[in-house]
Amino acid sequence: MAPQIVLISGCSSGIGLATAVFLAKDAEKRFKVYATMRNLAKKGQLEEEGKEYLGDTLIIKQMDVCSDESVEKAAKEVLDTEGRIDVLFNNAGISGIFAVESIPISKAQEMFDVNLFGTLRLIKAVLPSMKARQGGHIINNSSIAGVVGIPFLDIYAASKFAVEGLSESLAPVLRQFNIRFTILEPGPVETAVAQNSEDWCKTIDHSTADQKTQKLMETMLEEFIKRGVSKPMKSSEIAAIVKEIILGQNDNFRCQTNVDFLTDEIAAKLKDTASNESIELIRKRFCEERKDEM
Repeated sequence: MAPQIVLISGCSSGIGLATAVFLAKDAEKRFKVYATMRNLAKKGQLEEEGKEYLGDTLIIKQMDVCSDESVEKAAKEVLDTEGRIDVLFNNAGISGIFAVESIPISKAQEMFDVNLFGTLRLIKAVLPSMKARQGGHIINNSSIAGVVGIPFLDIYAASKFAVEGLSESLAPVLRQFNIRFTILEPGPVETAVAQNSEDWCKTIDHSTADQKTQKLMETMLEEFIKRGVSKPMKSSEIAAIVKEIILGQNDNFRCQTNVDFLTDEIAAKLKDTASNESIELIRKRFCEERKDEM
């Protein structure tokens, strides 16, 4: 049986890198992975971890999800070489923790350009061929922050909510073309970004925010980093889930990977159409100072 042709964005590190290598090393060679990244100068780790599979089940390509031309060129090259793209894994994304009044609009636009419009560019590039052959699978890497808003992840959450809306709207239509659609919703993941997030956040200039907001942000960071990220999943664990999704072993439209993270808040939101309970639970978890820590 011919291997599935898999195109993945954002493979220089984290989930993208782990998934590319995990699929490429499949013992049955069920996948041929085109692992892409904006800057090929950062391909060293991927080459090292996937060196046994390079040129066989792992191909590294340059692709900038913020460039129409780059996305169209990369997708066309894969289609011209393979004749099809079976699976698109929209993984590239950026995050940031800010007080909303402190983030420049240009930075917010940059985040949306990667997280939302980068996703849209790739879907547009592969969808005509998938529709023409009545088959394919699109996996959008969203986030738990795309299900429930998390304080000070305002812009990131907004971009992921947009990805969720795009995905929910597309999925019913694409089923008419026998195209599968999955939203992956990771919680905390043990990546270089997660490990360095606390130090990174301390370097941000929050001087435009008032002192109360800054204090609330400190409370949120302590809760999110020290509690919420105390038991993060590994990128390799997410990669294994992605493989299960591709093979149809998990055929749900929505896949939340960290089953014990924000479960009460998510359940409250889904059952409470007014969202009052979920907003209050989020406030208590991330913004309320705990007496046992005073």
